[in-house]
Amino acid sequence: MSSGETFYSPAAEELLRDAGKILEDFKALEDKAANYHRLAQELLAAEQACQKELKDQRANAKAFVSRATNASKPATSKKSDSQLSMTDPKEIEEVSDYVFGIRRKLVNLETQFPRPALLVLQMALGKSAPFALRPPKLRLDYKREYELFKLRLTFIITAFAFCNLFVFPFQYRVVFDALYAFSLLYYYSTCVLREHILWVNGSRIRGWWFGHHYLSVFASGVLLIWCTNTSYLVFRSRFLYFSLYLGVVQFLQYRYQRSRLYVLVALDRAGPMDPVMGDGVHTQQLDREFLLLIPFLVVGQLWQFSHFFVLFSEWMWGSEHDWQILVTGILFLCLSIGNMFTTLRTYLSKRDVDKERRSDVRRRARFGSVGSGGTIRSMTPPPPAVRPLARKR
Repeated sequence: MSSGETFYSPAAEELLRDAGKILEDFKALEDKAANYHRLAQELLAAEQACQKELKDQRANAKAFVSRATNASKPATSKKSDSQLSMTDPKEIEEVSDYVFGIRRKLVNLETQFPRPALLVLQMALGKSAPFALRPPKLRLDYKREYELFKLRLTFIITAFAFCNLFVFPFQYRVVFDALYAFSLLYYYSTCVLREHILWVNGSRIRGWWFGHHYLSVFASGVLLIWCTNTSYLVFRSRFLYFSLYLGVVQFLQYRYQRSRLYVLVALDRAGPMDPVMGDGVHTQQLDREFLLLIPFLVVGQLWQFSHFFVLFSEWMWGSEHDWQILVTGILFLCLSIGNMFTTLRTYLSKRDVDKERRSDVRRRARFGSVGSGGTIRSMTPPPPAVRPLARKR
């Protein structure tokens, strides 16, 4: 037996053997981590290169669409000799089809890559925050989570308003009103951030929807401050009854838009990242369900509009003159006008679209549709060559 040889007890040998195995596993995981970071860097470089190429292609497509539009107009003496002009209706229709295909595929390609984050998102989370969601399945999962969040919070807030009216003791109304206003502030603030992330990742959300939630965040903050004052009693019952009605209308909107969105995605008239609640559903026919929903929307918007007159009258001629009364009234005025305008625009956009819908179906069959993950399928390549038209003798 050599003097330098060390002997270990069976327990120590087992522990050392397990430690060595754990270190070997750590080394293998370190190699995988290094490979993961290398692939992530390659992915970022490929994404940036594609975004640069998309920017160039967007400029080329815009120039071509401008040329095609000018060429389709009747010839005038103001056009230079270098400008082309078409007179044959078949030629104009053929070029119009390709303009449609170029615009459509450009929009589809823009949804494949993340957009730059807007100022609100950068201020809340920082410029270097990971806003982009990869792969596309993660985007869809996040969109579904957002829709479920809005639906669940709508039920909770509506039940809270009901309890404030009929269940909770009135002597504790300051506490419960403050909690209710805070729940509204949390709801709209969270919606703003989530909708900005969805927009970065390809969702189509109209500007008014962002503006609506900005105003709602501000109004919720004012209510949170105001509800501790005695002047809030002038508006309390009216606002809580309105909140109950608004919760019912939002649920009806959710059911309608969810059913319509499934149909529109199947017909390739909406993108897979379009959200259910909000302005995600764009072009639809003027169906019976929407006509039944309009009266509920109009009543809610007129009710919103009446809040302004009640609050403004109280601030001008009533016994209470707190600044929260005037500010809340102005916010409800802005919300009601914006909602009315959006509803009217949606109603007008749904009228007389049958001809356009038939033309779009033909063009989609030619230029491809959007898959569930946002990818373009059934793409028709551009014409290999343009044959000169035979001259009529």
